[in-house]
Amino acid sequence: MKLKNLLAMTAIALLTASCSDDDNNENESINPAVNIAGTYAGYSEAAFQYTDTPLVSADESLTIQTDADNTTATITYTSSSFGEFTISGTKVTYASGTYTLSGEGSTMMGMSGNVNEYECTLKGTLNEAKNEGTFTFNVPAVMGGMNITFTLGEIPVSKLLAGSYEGWTEASCAYFEGMQATDQTLSLTANADDTFTLAYTSDSWGEFSFESLSVTSANGIYTLSGKGVTMMGMDGNVSEYPCTVTGSIDANKENVSFTFTVPGVMGGLTITFTQGEAPAANE
Repeated sequence: MKLKNLLAMTAIALLTASCSDDDNNENESINPAVNIAGTYAGYSEAAFQYTDTPLVSADESLTIQTDADNTTATITYTSSSFGEFTISGTKVTYASGTYTLSGEGSTMMGMSGNVNEYECTLKGTLNEAKNEGTFTFNVPAVMGGMNITFTLGEIPVSKLLAGSYEGWTEASCAYFEGMQATDQTLSLTANADDTFTLAYTSDSWGEFSFESLSVTSANGIYTLSGKGVTMMGMDGNVSEYPCTVTGSIDANKENVSFTFTVPGVMGGLTITFTQGEAPAANE
């Protein structure tokens, strides 16, 4: 009986030692700071207390470089919208198929050539396949506390197009042409079904609302279209009219235009919204 017990205990000890060796070999084969080195493509969102909708920037990249000690990493992220970030000595760990990063560094950030250096922190995660992950940079001293989150992958259309657009309008109908209005703003809100809600209120032209604009894309241009209503009138005599809208936004959100058509007003009213400043009037 004692011999059987001794043999059983010996077998258990050998099995335990074998499993322990396997675990050690697995851990030794994973050097987190080395394994995640590379350049990652994605998009960024900046959130701060002065805006309800985060600012977004597409087609961005972030680089992870292993430090000389092979245990930490340097994270560099340069954004055309949000500045330059460098986080040296970033701690990198691995557990349960996820890499976790944390560190402190600095960012060069500013506008119109007025660039300053600010302290920032980084927290990030990356999956084992290194095709999903987020990196959040926190800059406490900017805009009441700014969080910039870099996400791997292509930016969803809902995040790219949503927001407010400022510009000017030009209207034409059967009775006049080229009537301009400046300081105009319209907003796009993403819906759960991949459509958009558009709202445009103008002192000159009334209130326009569209609840379900469809979106298509081709060659870096997003086209939106749909039907809605406008509340329009003069001297307190306001009526509701059906209307349509078509619009286009490029991937960089630099070229934005929308055309509103109201068939039942003034023989057919067309209002074109263009992002940016109105052209100077001819002398």
